[in-house]
Amino acid sequence: MQMQNDYQGRTIMKKMTRYIRFATLAGVLMFTLLFMAGTCPAASIVAVHGHSGDIEFMDRVSSTDRQKLGRGLDFVQNSGLSNWIHYSIPTIPFSKTRYLLVYYETGEAGETADSIINAFHVYDGPTKIYENNSINLTGGPSYAIIDMGEDKTISWGLGLSMKIGAGVEMMSHRIRIYAVWAEWH
Repeated sequence: MQMQNDYQGRTIMKKMTRYIRFATLAGVLMFTLLFMAGTCPAASIVAVHGHSGDIEFMDRVSSTDRQKLGRGLDFVQNSGLSNWIHYSIPTIPFSKTRYLLVYYETGEAGETADSIINAFHVYDGPTKIYENNSINLTGGPSYAIIDMGEDKTISWGLGLSMKIGAGVEMMSHRIRIYAVWAEWH
């Protein structure tokens, strides 16, 4: 009886993994098509690999052995603390952007995570041009589309800062950022 339940559990996990991969791919394709075939015919998308992110407070990170890997930025946040990850996105001066995308994952696959992405701040050089402090992104792999509400002309260079947090429960506090995208026109 136990063996049958284990087999069913693995089958369900395989189906969930396929669904997550399909949903993620569908979302990325939808994001791309939104700009290439409709609202912005001359739009271009610039992607930054996840491992190019900078962790602000390294003393709040408990895993120093696997931060910048081929698949992205991957680390474990210390329990009960928050941190910031900063990305510099290649910018053509005086271009406009409205949408950014973050491809992320928190926790371990198939487990409830006690880590969260809970704020996005967007900068044009030293000037904050957008902030959202009321998001709660967990799980994944998934993506978040940041809609700044209107086109923003970027003069000095686009930067994205993400606030991440870790709870105090005995669960995974792992964070992975795979990519950050910006749409330009």
